[in-house]
Amino acid sequence: MAKKNGGWVSWILFPLLLLVSGCSTGLQSETIIITDSDEMDHPPQDSSPVQVKKIYRLSDENADTVQWLGWSSTDSIVGTFKAADLPERFMIRRLAYPFEQSENITEINMNTSRISLSPDGKHVAEMTMSRKEASLKLNSLKDLKKTEIDKFSASSQMFLQDMSWSDNSQYISYLVLDSVDSSKKSLRLFDTKTGLSKPYALNEFEENDTLISIHISNDGRSALIMLYESDQPVKKTMVLGKLIDDHFEAKYKRQTGENQVAWIGNDQFAFLERDGTLYEYDMRNGELSVILEKVYAYAFSQDKKFIAYSLQGEDVVYVGKMQGRNVLYNKPVYHGIIPMNLKWNSENSRLLIQGSSAFTNPNIIQTNYLKEPSLIIELE
Repeated sequence: MAKKNGGWVSWILFPLLLLVSGCSTGLQSETIIITDSDEMDHPPQDSSPVQVKKIYRLSDENADTVQWLGWSSTDSIVGTFKAADLPERFMIRRLAYPFEQSENITEINMNTSRISLSPDGKHVAEMTMSRKEASLKLNSLKDLKKTEIDKFSASSQMFLQDMSWSDNSQYISYLVLDSVDSSKKSLRLFDTKTGLSKPYALNEFEENDTLISIHISNDGRSALIMLYESDQPVKKTMVLGKLIDDHFEAKYKRQTGENQVAWIGNDQFAFLERDGTLYEYDMRNGELSVILEKVYAYAFSQDKKFIAYSLQGEDVVYVGKMQGRNVLYNKPVYHGIIPMNLKWNSENSRLLIQGSSAFTNPNIIQTNYLKEPSLIIELE
């Protein structure tokens, strides 16, 4: 092979036997040049399954108070907005394709301390705290019907600490604490199919442990609890346990620096350490594996086939395809934002990003990201 004019050509020698009448006969050679034109004219195509089709920058309406909760369908998102004419209320609005103008769905009380959209986008769980009572309600976004899940009067000394959905939208898990008798704290599980709530005693925790959050698996049989232990008040601890009979039974415990945890299956979950290492733990064999390193924020798609994430010290959002514990085809899909809120639609075709447009102190970002731009990345 030889290089010619910036490309490669093949030199192939063909001996030719020439019969020439009236002249001397003999063996002669001729050089024929064959270029690798097919290789030059058709460069390799990008085979990555992650391709950006379009980017939508969302309107700045009420940008100082909007919090996007997630997707109500494959082409519409739902968020909470402060109502200008009703300062004691928040509005729940829907923003549908082409993501230009939102519409009101319903309103919620300012006393609401936590609101969470179900992963299928059909319901909103609303936790309300007031001087009179603490309550947990389920709101349908289709017919606006409200269902009361649990309620405690102020005199009972009971209060709600946290609530969250299972990934399949069947269960709402929440923590119920007693301000007088800490031994009465419990994990409760509401089944949206049966309409029933079941308590599970949390006897394995110490009296002065501070429980922070709860995350339930799709089968309703395993739970992840984040807490500050009484003897380690500045370090978060993650406890994995099984819901057996009427109590929570701890199976795995680890100190961690972050709240970001996610179920990958009924027996596997991911969690982020303070140093940015994203791990997967498999409770079937106790195996701990590294998924990514130096991660700042992440979100798995609902089917766990893709992951969106950002890295520490960068203002770039990446998307990769999951293959087992490996992330393949890591590709940047947007530059110039530090994500604090990442939400996939059910078809993995659109990614909602809400965050900060400039890299500042992470503690400042945590409080101010609602004021920053929101984007939707549409993928091929």
